[in-house]
Amino acid sequence: MQKTVGHRRTDRHDPAALQHTLAAVRRTGALVPRGVYRFHSFEEADAWMTRMMARTHVSRSSTTSCASPAR
Repeated sequence: MQKTVGHRRTDRHDPAALQHTLAAVRRTGALVPRGVYRFHSFEEADAWMTRMMARTHVSRSSTTSCASPAR
């Protein structure tokens, strides 16, 4: 016998919106470069990750999304 704990409501979330977002992220490249990275400390790894995320943010902010109004 199975017990149902909750019900998932799929009508609240639009799957097409999620697909659109994922496609937009894929077009801009990865958040950080792919590969295996080795660091001497967690602090060094955290600083590197912050730099990579900032670099990605700068490169992405120069473009407008398709939902933005024309200027």
